[in-house]
Amino acid sequence: WRGPPIPKMAAQQSHYDLFEQLELPQCECLNAAKDHTLRSALTPSDEGFLQSDADEELLISLRFMQAVRLSAIVVAGPAASAPSELRIFANPPAPLDFDSGRSNAPTQTLPLTPADVAREGRPVELRFVHFQTVRELTIFVPGNMGNEEETVIARLRLIGLPVEQTGAKRSEAEQAAASKADWLGSGIRGA
Repeated sequence: WRGPPIPKMAAQQSHYDLFEQLELPQCECLNAAKDHTLRSALTPSDEGFLQSDADEELLISLRFMQAVRLSAIVVAGPAASAPSELRIFANPPAPLDFDSGRSNAPTQTLPLTPADVAREGRPVELRFVHFQTVRELTIFVPGNMGNEEETVIARLRLIGLPVEQTGAKRSEAEQAAASKADWLGSGIRGA
């Protein structure tokens, strides 16, 4: 990412761009032009952009390698053809299509202003409580600011943190018994 550093938000001092957490082969965009794909908008070093093909709508599906906490989204694009709104669905129960993107209730709707998408874009905060354990994210773009035929996203960044997995702590004796029992095939109680 060549843009300016992300401004520190009050409650999210250590949040960062989650590009490295994306499972890129599982990320896709419906209605993207062949030459202007989702990967161009996501990849920090890519100078390309994402552009819609048949009309102004886009349906972006993103999958993370592990659960993440999202705090903000950054969208950058040209003033007339940048998205005017994002309908965001966290962990949708089934894959969405354009009809369900229009009709289903999103986790959050983000109206965007020209200032939000100008230059490198600026972080638009999400309702953090709704995005605590996100494994999949679908973003429906219903239109753009200038009612143009195509929507263009120059950069799409997801800001947050990976969810740290913590389990119950075992005592050293329990861990030793479990390790020994695993080799013997009898479980922790059989050690």
